[in-house]
Amino acid sequence: MESIQSKLQKFFFRVIRLNRMWKRTGEELRCYVENKQKKDRYEPPKSYYDRYEIKKCTVERFPCYELKPRTGGGRKHIIFMHGGGYVLEITSMHWEFIGKLIDRTQVGVTVPIYPLAPRYTYRDTMGMLQALYSELLTQHDPGDVIFAGDSAGGGMSLAFAMLLKEKGFALPGQLILISPALDMTFCNPEVSCVEKRDPILATPAIVDCGKWYADNLNLKHYLISPLYGDVQGLCPIRLFTGTDDICNPDARKFKAKAEAQGIAVDYYEYPEMLHVWPFFGLPESKQAVEQIVEAIEA
Repeated sequence: MESIQSKLQKFFFRVIRLNRMWKRTGEELRCYVENKQKKDRYEPPKSYYDRYEIKKCTVERFPCYELKPRTGGGRKHIIFMHGGGYVLEITSMHWEFIGKLIDRTQVGVTVPIYPLAPRYTYRDTMGMLQALYSELLTQHDPGDVIFAGDSAGGGMSLAFAMLLKEKGFALPGQLILISPALDMTFCNPEVSCVEKRDPILATPAIVDCGKWYADNLNLKHYLISPLYGDVQGLCPIRLFTGTDDICNPDARKFKAKAEAQGIAVDYYEYPEMLHVWPFFGLPESKQAVEQIVEAIEA
């Protein structure tokens, strides 16, 4: 049963019209995004410099942060790819979640501040991720590396793993996908039904953002929409999705596709939960965080 906290949160999100950004299109959307990118900050919270060992570096001209527990940490390491429709910077909500993962698991986390559309495209992002992953493999066994991401970052995590497989590179130990955006066309007919219940996202702007990120690549190419990619030979996948999220229909479709090919997906579907609900302070959020921690420690 959905918690009262979740119901109140949904009501609040509707009152403030949280999804209004994602209803913009065309030049209005572009101006909004470009202005927001100029204002937004991506640095870790100042308090984290006391809590963790933090190292900043540059990968393919873009900033990247590595956070480790001051106790030294374990052998596993996470590359966390934040969401934001390929156009928004990492937020305080993401940093708070990353801090929880470090505190609970004592693993190190690398956070690429990847290039954003519309100025940059998938080529720039994938180029950065390849350089970052290659560098990490000089310090970690691939099986000890975890790709984790939410929303667009979840789709990016899966797409990058598919690219590595295609190129014959060593794959990470597992993928942890939180409310992943797996099809940037959002053409699944079930999406329109869910959109009526989703107070966070709306399809018009997200599809435009996907087109910017894709540049001249077909939106159904796996690097943009990994739902259409080859799942054979991938590393273990854990996928978290809520049924009141427009990304949920494609999460279900991905699970069905994988299972039809004999590929098991550890699939966690939460009834009536919203997009990226594990980041919120709900009872259902705490349950999902526990499952994510267990996955990291497995």
